Amino acid sequence: MEALRDWTVMREDEGRSSPPPVAIEGLTTIRKYCALELGLRVGEREDDPDMSHARERVFDLLWYIPLELEKFCLYGGLLCADAILGLFTSLPVRVMSQTVRLAWSVSGLKSRDKTSSKRRAWGIHPYAREHLNDVLWLFMLCVAVTYTHMLDVSVIYHYIRGQEVIKLYMACHVLETFDKLLCSFNSNVLDALQNSVHGCVSAATNGSKVDQVKSGVRLAVDVILSTSATVAHTFILLTHAVTLSVAINSHTNAMLLVLISNNFAEMKGHVFKKQDPEKLFGVSRLDVIERVHLCVCLMFVTAQRIMAAGNLEMALTRKFLNDIALVMGSEIFVDVVKHSFMAKFNGLRPGVYRRFYRQICRDHVHLTQSYKIHQVVGFVPLAPAAVIVRVVPGLYRTLKQNAMSSDIVTRGAFDRLLAHFSGRVIGLGVMFIAICFKLAFGIAIYTWGARSLERTSKVTPSAERWGAKTPGKVTGSMPRSPPRIKVN
Repeated sequence: MEALRDWTVMREDEGRSSPPPVAIEGLTTIRKYCALELGLRVGEREDDPDMSHARERVFDLLWYIPLELEKFCLYGGLLCADAILGLFTSLPVRVMSQTVRLAWSVSGLKSRDKTSSKRRAWGIHPYAREHLNDVLWLFMLCVAVTYTHMLDVSVIYHYIRGQEVIKLYMACHVLETFDKLLCSFNSNVLDALQNSVHGCVSAATNGSKVDQVKSGVRLAVDVILSTSATVAHTFILLTHAVTLSVAINSHTNAMLLVLISNNFAEMKGHVFKKQDPEKLFGVSRLDVIERVHLCVCLMFVTAQRIMAAGNLEMALTRKFLNDIALVMGSEIFVDVVKHSFMAKFNGLRPGVYRRFYRQICRDHVHLTQSYKIHQVVGFVPLAPAAVIVRVVPGLYRTLKQNAMSSDIVTRGAFDRLLAHFSGRVIGLGVMFIAICFKLAFGIAIYTWGARSLERTSKVTPSAERWGAKTPGKVTGSMPRSPPRIKVN
């Protein structure tokens, strides 16, 4: 009886201590459900605060992320174009001027001085490191240009043209993959080459003979690696340009559409993967490099078509221009969609791309030579420059013959001008104009980057919010300034 009494008391205590039943809001009866479902009664629902965030995400997807991405790609593309111009203009001038300075300083020593003292004087000179590095860059460019002239483009063209469409698709996919791999590898090798140059100059200044031999061997190995990577990258880029030429010059658009579909396969490989800001920075730089390489390939295709047609009117047809616009437009469209949905799925805001833009502006402002843009964007300009040089002489001869044979009023004046001035003088004049254009172009880009850094030096909290994660996403935070990442 006592146990039963205790059990009864315990049940009464539990009943007193249990909370009252919670009233369930919403649909409690079938009548209310039917009325709300059929619109016969107004639902008592509060505004969802997540709807405003959803609206922001929609406009981020459609407008703000594409705007910031294209701003980043435009500035990066201009930096790459400036680097290619620097190889043609400022690099030869630097090599010649520094060679004269070093030769003058070394020749000032007396003839009875030993070779070691002359070597030490060369190493002490402030231009020694830059001179040796520039000479090696010019050497690699000359080797790549020589290699492109040894290749028979017509043989490669007809070989690719005779393949099936599926083989062309696979070849284009393989070429793009090796293009990315060689660009990344060549960027790292060039950094190693610069380190070997510094070690070689330091050993020549105050090192022993053993140190000089070790530094010389290390420099030779890096030169061989960088030259081989540059030649291989040039071959890959040239073959890609020829493949694109085959697709554009085909009678049907089947081959061209197959190549364009490769971009959508790339979208699938990036959108559904987890991306942090550092990885997204690497993907953005890769997209800049892809666009520049595509522009170089389209320039090669256009030059080849002009040389084959003999004039501009027959070469630049409406179909050809539409195909070029289709190729370039599809690349831009795929990049925009890819980055918009990568940012959406990873909870990133447009301010992330604004920080990427500030990062490359900051790195470019502190860059010593414009053609060493691989330290900023990961772009190596040696192979694209060699591909451009491959078609420049033939394009010049074609345009010259077209100008000489055309019935222009100024034909007599043009003939007299060519008669009075030799080809060398004209070449020097063109070189001078190119150098002036390069300097003006570089100053404009530098000013743009410096002013962008000044405008964004003080970021307001509201503007900083645009770089934060979307509410509800706990995936970490982005660093204040993304580190410089090599192309992967």
